[in-house]
Amino acid sequence: MKRIFDLTYVEVRDILLREGLKSFVADQLYTWIFKKGKTDTEYWLNISKKNREKIKSLFDLNLEKIEKQSGDSEGTNKVLIGLSDGMKVESVLIKEKKHYTFCISSQVGCGLGCKFCATGRMGFKRDLTSGEIVSQVLILRKMLKDFKGKINLVFMGMGEPLLNYENLKKSLYIITDSMGIGVSPRNITVSTAGIFKYIKLLEKDFPKIKLSFSLNASDAEMRKSLMPVSKNEGLSGILEYFSTKKRKHRITFEYVLISGVNDRIEDAKKVSTLLRKISCKINIIPYNENEFIPYKTPSEEKVNAFSEFLAKKGFTVMVRWSKGKDIKSACGQLAGE
Repeated sequence: MKRIFDLTYVEVRDILLREGLKSFVADQLYTWIFKKGKTDTEYWLNISKKNREKIKSLFDLNLEKIEKQSGDSEGTNKVLIGLSDGMKVESVLIKEKKHYTFCISSQVGCGLGCKFCATGRMGFKRDLTSGEIVSQVLILRKMLKDFKGKINLVFMGMGEPLLNYENLKKSLYIITDSMGIGVSPRNITVSTAGIFKYIKLLEKDFPKIKLSFSLNASDAEMRKSLMPVSKNEGLSGILEYFSTKKRKHRITFEYVLISGVNDRIEDAKKVSTLLRKISCKINIIPYNENEFIPYKTPSEEKVNAFSEFLAKKGFTVMVRWSKGKDIKSACGQLAGE
């Protein structure tokens, strides 16, 4: 039995046609599941009981279960989702002023081993299926009940999205399909530590989706020490590609600012030199402390000095004091508790 959340509209339609149902039934089914978020067939009053029974025999319609949920006073919610094989993954719902942001995971754990990231301490367990990625969006949206406003999706949860590219790709087709969830590509950001081959593929397959690159260091050697992936994925080649390719959105560079490691003004000078030829934005993320990792959050004075230096150099700079630190849902803190 195929899981409905793993299937594109075309795949669902073709299965139903082979079973003798009309194509409009696929429209109805996809609307109930992905537009209205109703997986219980009892709600589907515009579909005959006979067809509902047929659909239940063809597809697994069950979403994963929330095993644990933690919230803070700012409206950030972290959910621990149980998967069919007993593994668990975390997603985060973040309340903004006028919209919500969903932080979506792509893997259970992560194999990149970035020194400052709690998820990296887990190691890599497995890739999520396309349906498990899509399910996170549906689960978080269900928590919003009747909210009809803007939702942003950021693939910045557990795992490196581009190392699960085929499942990421299919999930993005389902998420952005007007017949499916219908999220605008302009409201989706995929974050990567820098898997060059798949950066180019993502920009080819989804030119309207935004790309975020985790820089986190002021030179190549520092980046290799903080992010082992940089030993195989050379920084200079990736930055050269960013500087020469035209794109619909500016690249966002994420820079986790760690006290005493990469937060000096000298580091800011090096960053400005690295990025001077690239149309970009820079997100400064003060490090979110974790009891198992020795790094510390820089002082507000250090954060301001670093960001102000880059702003004076002409860069668009945002300081992102992460929400959800109290419930360990902030950047770099997801660890499948």
